[in-house]
Amino acid sequence: MTQHIITADVYAHWGDVSPSYRVYVDQDLLTERDFGWPGHEVYIQENIVVNLEPGPHTLRIEQINNSGKIQIKNVTVDGQASSMQFVTGR
Repeated sequence: MTQHIITADVYAHWGDVSPSYRVYVDQDLLTERDFGWPGHEVYIQENIVVNLEPGPHTLRIEQINNSGKIQIKNVTVDGQASSMQFVTGR
């Protein structure tokens, strides 16, 4: 296994109640958050450090309530632009 750093900008837009979401890499739940920062349109950058075997992997960010909307932008893996599906080397 090799350590990798994944970053993703998580944008949230909401009215009265802020959205909540979970972050997964493959089937592993890494964190669950309430988007509790002030404002009704904000983004944070998730910095995810994971140990992964070489091969294909998937980053998944799942909204867990019906409040507002979550969008994912600017995903990188080890500093390189990436999609939510990526392949790690040896």
